[in-house]
Amino acid sequence: MPPLAQNKKNRLLWFLCLAALAVFGAAMVWLHYQQLCSPGGGDDPYTSDLGQHLYFAQQGMIYSTVSLLIGPAYDIAGRIGIAVLLAVFHLAAVAVFAWGLRAALPESTRPVRLLVSLAVNLATAVWMPRGGYWYQGTVGGTIYHNTTYIMLAPFALLTMLAFYRVWPTVRGRLDLRSYAVYTVLLTVATSFKANLIFAFAPALLVLLIADFMHSCAKNLKNEILMGCSVFPGVALCFVQARVLFAAEDSGIRLIFTVPFDHHRMLWGPFNEAGVLGLARSFVFAAAVGLLLGRAAWKSFRYRFSLFTFAVSMAEALLLVESGERLYHANLWWGPFICFWAFWLESVSVFLAQCRAKAPRWRLVLCGLALVWHLASGVCFLVMLLCGVSYNVPILTYNLW
Repeated sequence: MPPLAQNKKNRLLWFLCLAALAVFGAAMVWLHYQQLCSPGGGDDPYTSDLGQHLYFAQQGMIYSTVSLLIGPAYDIAGRIGIAVLLAVFHLAAVAVFAWGLRAALPESTRPVRLLVSLAVNLATAVWMPRGGYWYQGTVGGTIYHNTTYIMLAPFALLTMLAFYRVWPTVRGRLDLRSYAVYTVLLTVATSFKANLIFAFAPALLVLLIADFMHSCAKNLKNEILMGCSVFPGVALCFVQARVLFAAEDSGIRLIFTVPFDHHRMLWGPFNEAGVLGLARSFVFAAAVGLLLGRAAWKSFRYRFSLFTFAVSMAEALLLVESGERLYHANLWWGPFICFWAFWLESVSVFLAQCRAKAPRWRLVLCGLALVWHLASGVCFLVMLLCGVSYNVPILTYNLW
């Protein structure tokens, strides 16, 4: 292609990219402003966690970096200030996701990767014709109603990408600069919300044990250093727990040891709605794993993100908060954030196999599953913007 035509194409792509990001950012500002104006409580169309988190910050309940950011944003520009701040974090998450797609789309330009990132991050659990539309029970990577998750998202994915960069150097000369960046990012991510490190630390421990056995202790020094990378984040978890679990009977326990009403647990395998929500969340990821599994399993990033997600799911299913926070289901934020990292790798495998020209029927099935997720996600976002609460139960248990 002649240079002049190439430049015109690049300018057009940048225009489309920036226009799409501007529309998305404006939609996020508008949605979050409405949520901040909502009285909350679950009955208002724009109910969310945003107002509650602002209230906690104003009352001096500091347990997250979020509390340190939304207070000044509110003082400067009121609710619109917080809405703009959250929109910036949404856009940052899209940018980080696009950066993570570089390995799958090495020849694509930055605006193309940003457009792909924006599109795939609109996905949510698939809609089924007679299943109504709902949110409770599903697992998705892009969340619109929780302040701490929105701010965690870009840093969580940056942490994973930084870890992927430093891990290959464990069996040799450890890249100390990459190690320092990864450790700082993991600590910062934990300062926003502890759910990532809850799953990441056990997954890393298993990985280190496996490397120790495989290398016959030849990498012991580097393995110890990698293990120490979680210590600052774990220390932050203890600080956060002193604020969140201040009540006498509050804490985290095995789910089998705490009496509760299963019907009030909106997530998990304790009701049919939760089971259907989980099943509908993983259509594309399952298609990639089953149809493109041979290529997927060659990638360390894919294997580790899947394992981390599995650890987070196990924690969500086996652990529960006790006391006044019993029905808050905050441990389920782990599967949300870990699935987002796994979603990146699933999309990357699919795109890489499209470039490698894998069997067409496999790509078509995976592509249809992805389009189904995207269409469902767009519908869900439009419903949110129109004032349909995210807290929508399944309207019927019929699959079709």
